[in-house]
Amino acid sequence: MAATKRTPDQVMRDQASIAEMYLKGFKMFEIADARGLSMNQVKYDLREVRKRWRQSSVRDFDAHREEQLARLDLMEASLWREWERSCGNPELDKEPGLEGPPQTGDPRYMTVMLNIIERRSKLLGLDAPTKLAPTNPDGDEPYKQVAPDEIDARIHELLAKLG
Repeated sequence: MAATKRTPDQVMRDQASIAEMYLKGFKMFEIADARGLSMNQVKYDLREVRKRWRQSSVRDFDAHREEQLARLDLMEASLWREWERSCGNPELDKEPGLEGPPQTGDPRYMTVMLNIIERRSKLLGLDAPTKLAPTNPDGDEPYKQVAPDEIDARIHELLAKLG
């Protein structure tokens, strides 16, 4: 079976789909089957996608932050729509002769929205700095700074014991 030549637009669509499936954990043979491509073509396209990822990783930090904020905005808008859908319309949801409390929304949507708000706040630096206190390696006692002369004294003690 001879492979048909893909147009540049088709190559970009295929590579976007391959990248998405790859990031979702699909194996290369699964991607090839789903996209109707050979394994070699999937390997090549994935190599090209990875090159673009490497090149884009060195781009401007502010532009990347703005992109992430826009992605969070899009997710939040979608969650609001789903939240409202999960609340239902009390007038339309009432069945004749049935009384009861109106349907409330699915709280999972609000949990995810709060996570998005927290992530956005971190990206924008809106959170107060977290105070960190140094501890010993086990983390159960505060760190105690040892003076240089005390270190020297301990070294001399150890050397004396060794003898």
